[in-house]
Amino acid sequence: MKLNNPSLLWQTGFSIIARFAGVGLNFAVAIIITRSLPMNEAGMLFMLMTLVTGIALFSRVGVEQWLVREVAGLAEAGLAQAQLRHLESAFRLLVLTTLAFMLIWLVISPVIQRSLFDGDIQLSLLWIAALGILFFNLVMTNSAFMKAAHHISESLLIQNALPAICMMLVMLVFWPWFPVNQNYLWIYTLSLGLAGVLSFYWLRAWLPAFTNRQAPFPRQQVFQGSIPLAPVSFFAFLMLWADTLMTGWLLSNEDVALFTVAARLSFVSGFFLGALDATIYPRLLRLHKQNPERVRKFFWQATLLVVAVLTVVTVLIAAVGKPVLAVFNEGYVQASTTLIILLLGQLVRGLAITFSFMFIIREQVRYLNSLLLFALLANLLANGLLIPQYGIEGAAMATLAANLLLTGGVIVFFFKNRLLSGYA
Repeated sequence: MKLNNPSLLWQTGFSIIARFAGVGLNFAVAIIITRSLPMNEAGMLFMLMTLVTGIALFSRVGVEQWLVREVAGLAEAGLAQAQLRHLESAFRLLVLTTLAFMLIWLVISPVIQRSLFDGDIQLSLLWIAALGILFFNLVMTNSAFMKAAHHISESLLIQNALPAICMMLVMLVFWPWFPVNQNYLWIYTLSLGLAGVLSFYWLRAWLPAFTNRQAPFPRQQVFQGSIPLAPVSFFAFLMLWADTLMTGWLLSNEDVALFTVAARLSFVSGFFLGALDATIYPRLLRLHKQNPERVRKFFWQATLLVVAVLTVVTVLIAAVGKPVLAVFNEGYVQASTTLIILLLGQLVRGLAITFSFMFIIREQVRYLNSLLLFALLANLLANGLLIPQYGIEGAAMATLAANLLLTGGVIVFFFKNRLLSGYA
C-alpha cells in the first residue's frame, strides 16, 4: 500500500520532532535524578511521579477524550466560541473530580507511605504532592484542547516538553537543596505548579472569544459523555502504572528505580505513538464527520505508517539499549532485559491504535472498554504471578502478555463488527 498523502507524512514528521523535544528533556531530567540521588531515593521520586500522573489521569474521568472528540469535528462557523465552550465545560467538571481524588490521596497517604515507599517517604511531603494532581490536570487538559483544535505541535510541547522544562528550571533554582532531606519531592510538585500556570499561555488566541463565550454544558452532560471514554484514556498509561505500583509493593525502592528507567526508555516508542495519535485521530474524526468517502483510504495509510514507524523505533532502541541505560548510571544496565520486553509490549500495543480509534468514532466503545478491562485484569494477575519469581522482568512480561491479548481482541472485533463498512 503506497503512502500518497504527503500532508499526513509531513504533519506526522513535524509531530515526531515536537514529541522528541519533550523526549530529550524528560530524559535529561531522569538522568539528573539518577546521577544525583541514590538508587533508593531515585526510586521514591520516580514512584511519586508515577502516582501523581496516574491519579491525575483517573481524576480526569475521560474528559480529555471527550474534549478531543467533540472539538476536533466542529464546523468553522463560530469556531472559537464553540471550542471555548467545550474547554470551559471540561474544566467545570474537572474541578470537582480533581478535588475528590485529592481528598482520597490525603486519606490513604499513610497506606501509600507504607506499601509503596517502604515507609521511607516523609508523610508531609506526600500530602503536599496531592497538589500535583491539580497542576498536572491543567497541563493535560490544555494539551488535549490544543490537539482537538488541530494545533498538534503546541499540544505535544505542552504535554511533554513543558513539565520537563519546568522541572529543570525549578531544580536549577533550588539545586543546593535538591538532593537533601527529600526536598526533591516538593521541588517536583512546585515544577508541576509552574507547568500548569504556563500551559495557559498557548490559549491566548482564544482570549478575544472569552467575552462572547457561550454558556457551558451542564456537568452531568459532560460526565455522561466522558465516562464511557475513560478506559480508552486510561489504558495507554495504566499497564505501566500498574506494573510500577506492583513492583513497589512486592519489591524494593531500588527495583522501582530500575523498572522506571527501563520503562521511560521503552516509552520513546510510546512518544512516537503519541505523535502518531495526535496527528491521525483528529484528522480521522474530521474525515468521518465531513468527508466520509476518504476515511477508508486514510485509515489504511495511517495503519501502515504506524506499523512502519514503531517497528523501526523498536529495533533501534533495542540495539542501543545497554549504552543508553549506562548513561543513567552503570547500575541501571541490569535492566536491559526488562527494556527489551517492554519495547515489544509497546510495539504490540501500538499496532492496535488506529483500530481502536474506529471503535470510538463508530460509537462502539463498549467493546473496546470490555477488552481493556479484560487486558488489565490479565496484567494484574500476571504481575502477581511473575514479579515474585522474575522480579522486574516479570513486570515487563505481564505488560507484554496483556498487550498481546488486547491487540488481538481489538483487531478481531474490528473485523467482526465491520467498522469500516459504510465508507467508500
